Amino acid sequence: MLQRSSACLVITILTGSVALTGAPAFAAEEVPATGGPPPSDSVVQAPATTPAVAPAVVPAAYELESEANKYPGTGANVYTLSVTRNGTPVDVDGFDPEVQQFVVTSLEALRYLGTSPEDPLLVLNPFGTNTTGVYARFATQGEGTLSYTVSAAGAEDFTRTAKDQDEDPSSFEGQLIGVVPGAENTVTGTWQPADGEAQEFSFTITAPPSNSAYRTSLGRTVEGDAEQLTEGLFAVVGLTRYPNHGPLFDNAGTLRAEFELDGYRMDRIEFYEDTMLTSVAPDRMARIDGLGRVVETYPLEGYGMHHDFVLGANGKVLILATETGTDSIEDVLLSLDLETGAYEKVVDFSDLLADYKALATPYATYSGVVTNDWLHLNSVDYSAAEDSVIVSARETSGILKVGDVHGTPVLEYVIGEADVWAGTSVEPFLLQKLGDFPDSGGQHSVVRHDDESLPDGQYRLTMFDNAHWQFKSRPQYAGRIPEGTSRVATGDPSLRSQYRTYLVDEGAGTYELVESFPVPYSAIVSNVQDLGGPLVINSGQAHTFAEYDAEHNLIARYDYAGQGYGSGDFAYRVLKYTFDDFWFREE
Repeated sequence: MLQRSSACLVITILTGSVALTGAPAFAAEEVPATGGPPPSDSVVQAPATTPAVAPAVVPAAYELESEANKYPGTGANVYTLSVTRNGTPVDVDGFDPEVQQFVVTSLEALRYLGTSPEDPLLVLNPFGTNTTGVYARFATQGEGTLSYTVSAAGAEDFTRTAKDQDEDPSSFEGQLIGVVPGAENTVTGTWQPADGEAQEFSFTITAPPSNSAYRTSLGRTVEGDAEQLTEGLFAVVGLTRYPNHGPLFDNAGTLRAEFELDGYRMDRIEFYEDTMLTSVAPDRMARIDGLGRVVETYPLEGYGMHHDFVLGANGKVLILATETGTDSIEDVLLSLDLETGAYEKVVDFSDLLADYKALATPYATYSGVVTNDWLHLNSVDYSAAEDSVIVSARETSGILKVGDVHGTPVLEYVIGEADVWAGTSVEPFLLQKLGDFPDSGGQHSVVRHDDESLPDGQYRLTMFDNAHWQFKSRPQYAGRIPEGTSRVATGDPSLRSQYRTYLVDEGAGTYELVESFPVPYSAIVSNVQDLGGPLVINSGQAHTFAEYDAEHNLIARYDYAGQGYGSGDFAYRVLKYTFDDFWFREE
């Protein structure tokens, strides 16, 4: 039901239809996208009920209501949107599909406020997923492009071309990214029609402070040419002090977006069918579209995610997990179908490496809990051509390849210290080392890179070699320990970790070190990301990440330690994404 007066707009949805009351009255499909005066006061309300029954007999538990209020001090059509159920506030960032769809309905009811590119409808973070994202909608006279610049004191200007999320050429709909939390921001937009003169809008907004209370500016030290930094935003994920948020920083180190999560970190971001996929709760993943709407959630009952996932083939995601109710942790690989929501355990390393697991004993982990963390898988990389994965196992300092993942999984090879696997069924699968170099210690983020210039069966593996030897699950182990690895589990500045590249030759059954260089030491966590030549490297316990050019010369280093940070604090990963064809128009 849609009701409009001089002060408010009221809409009641009856499943499959819209009933209208009030004066002036008009059908929802008759609400003009190009006009209609906005309410004269500062509040727009849109209560709704969802069951297909008359409002008089609708159970109160089904009543949702939204209220749009003008954002103070903007001087433009900038609103905030709040949702209540039976008068009780609802967290739109709770990833409830019903609430998310109701927000869509509320925005549709407000669409007439965006009369033109010079007078757009703007709503701050309506879906509760990006704390400073601005939803923008306005009527147009045809196709065009929207470029915009965000200016804030003490920060470099942030300029992008927004992606139009609306296929209808008579309107633009998108999300403006880049507003700095807690600062006065001036946003200037330019709509350039495919045929016609440019039209502009501008508004100034003092944004709310960072929802996480994390810093909005990182310390940056430029060592090379800052112009060589690749385009994109750094996702600093898994901050121990701010586990429920995923901040994104630009090349200058300024916070430009901040995802709100539901009790777990973003292990990474993958893009699938115009949406981004990420972990949001310990046992739940979600897909979020370019407007910020949660379009799908995926519960993983019986499992807890940890450390990593990767998008595979045919809409399937491979996820490292712990199976609840078992005697060990972090040793299972799941496969999730994004189309059906079905998931299954495809590799149980407790079965695959059963005789090795029998050698391990429970121990107190970093959290202080005594458990059987005998393998501690921390990264997964998938080859669709082979249906195989390469996983990194921190506890054994081993790199393992498993084939026929979605069929009958088989161990194909292991890279690592041979003494660790001596006397087990794994020993015959060890690749031979070529050259004189120590094996890695507690490595992270092992990624395979195929190259057509290499012979068949050869490829490269990149990794962050922590150079830390923990191995608490085998207290009686008396074998060799790789030279140069440390037993110190803190960010000791006198120590060094490494970026490493191995060349693997499966045909010959060998691996060799072809590139390495030192990076700040981090006993645990950390990662390397290859951007097609340039590198992003995060040393978690050292609270620093850096970008290197294609020749692997340091360009800039960033310090992300928060106030009061100590050796037990870190960011799990730092990954850089362009967000092209998601938030931004791909040029």
